[in-house]
Amino acid sequence: MTKPDTAALAYVQGKRALAAHDAVAAIRLLRIAVDGCPASRRAELAHRLYWLSIALRRLGKEGLAIKALASAQRLAPRGSARELYAHVANGYGMPKAACEEHDDYRAFCAIHVRRYLERVPDRRFASQEEIDEVLTVIAGAWLRLNEAEAVGDSPCDDKLKTFEDLSIEFPTLRPRAGSVGKIIAADFVRGRAMQADDRCPCGSGLPYRMCCGRTRMPYERERG
Repeated sequence: MTKPDTAALAYVQGKRALAAHDAVAAIRLLRIAVDGCPASRRAELAHRLYWLSIALRRLGKEGLAIKALASAQRLAPRGSARELYAHVANGYGMPKAACEEHDDYRAFCAIHVRRYLERVPDRRFASQEEIDEVLTVIAGAWLRLNEAEAVGDSPCDDKLKTFEDLSIEFPTLRPRAGSVGKIIAADFVRGRAMQADDRCPCGSGLPYRMCCGRTRMPYERERG
């Protein structure tokens, strides 16, 4: 871990770089500041993650900015990160798109791209042709889902269940790495599986689908 004094200096310099419109330098410095902040200093770490998200958004890295904000608002549910997160994240905990239909498709696509990647070697695409083929299959499944009017104007938690329950058969583009089981989050207080619209158990006050259970981008890890 970076020494605390070095991390504190990087935090100050990162905010100065951001004020000077040098987002690239700001991201580098603020990442040092975040890495060097002990997890026990929750409020301070939340502030550093908040400013890192601002720098990431300046460079158009909305997915990574949402990831930083998601972590920040869990640490400080009533802070500035929570307000910004509510403003820039959609009902799936992903960056807001131009319209609700695009939000729905992004969530649907992210879920099924991740499922595909979980079953191939290295959990990454091997070529542009593979990417194109997988996205084409997902787009076709989306069109069929809409033709069946299975999405409509349902609440996000209902849509999310529909997206996750749908199974897509992908063509065999290369050897698979093996089957990966689905992780089911449990609500031990109620004695049942966690529902998308339940309040998140981390204490953030957000629905589970927007917080710890948010729909992650394909490059994100499920934990951490």
